[in-house]
Amino acid sequence: GGGVGVMDVETGEVLAMANYPDYNPNSISSADIKKMKIPFVTDPFEPGSVFKVFTVASALENKKASKMTKYFCEKGSYMVDGHQVNEAESKKKYEWLSVQEILRYSSNIGTTKIAFDLGLDLLKRDLEELGVGKKTNIQLPGESRGIFNYKKESSRIRLSNLSFGQGVATTGIQILSAFSTLANGGKYMPPTILKGGNLEKKGSRVFSEETVSQIEEMLVDSVYNGTGKNAQVEHFQIAGKTSTAQKPSKNKGYEGYIPAFVGFPTNIDRRFVIYAYIDSPKGEVYYGNVSAAPV
Repeated sequence: GGGVGVMDVETGEVLAMANYPDYNPNSISSADIKKMKIPFVTDPFEPGSVFKVFTVASALENKKASKMTKYFCEKGSYMVDGHQVNEAESKKKYEWLSVQEILRYSSNIGTTKIAFDLGLDLLKRDLEELGVGKKTNIQLPGESRGIFNYKKESSRIRLSNLSFGQGVATTGIQILSAFSTLANGGKYMPPTILKGGNLEKKGSRVFSEETVSQIEEMLVDSVYNGTGKNAQVEHFQIAGKTSTAQKPSKNKGYEGYIPAFVGFPTNIDRRFVIYAYIDSPKGEVYYGNVSAAPV
């Protein structure tokens, strides 16, 4: 399965949204009933590494780190509360990385350490302002608010997981809207499927223009020098982020993956963000750069 959405960042208008598998409304069978919804709005899942961008943006905004702050990434293995935090690819043995390089190479350990300097309270506040854990109130039935249960006493390992998008569940429309905030100068616009549906709304500022300008530079770097190389498009400068999130198993733990890519062209007059994810891709190669970025 999979989904994709496109949103005008200035107006919040959703220009396109699609999911697979789908059904033909002109010829419905009983087998179609489970498909008669829009999973982009109704089905939350753990977003994975696209969340690292929000962690870094929050750290910059709250002056807990700068683009060039360096963190030791423990050569690929880091113990937190008795749990081992690893990089997505076991062969990656990073040592000292700047914040920009942490995003470029999508380091779980580096993002964990940024989150520890930031703290749960500030990160949670900024994520809530981006709409995490809340319905967007888009004009479509069955919207999920996702899963976002964090309290002050939440453990360090849960903060670590949150920093790189595990232990939290979001819908496609939540990620599309949150990422559009970064492409819109730091202002969140609620998503709407109505043309002119937000004419009376000015949006709400989450990040300063200075913060999102730095984030944009880092996201362009991620596409041209890091994990997002397959999202490059001729004639356009693309800013974006890959992810390869693990899927929870029915028997606890994880099995399978949901790779994704979210990004936007920077050198156009009217900006739009595209979010594409693939549910359980077939084949041996399942990383976001290989399966979702080309979409």
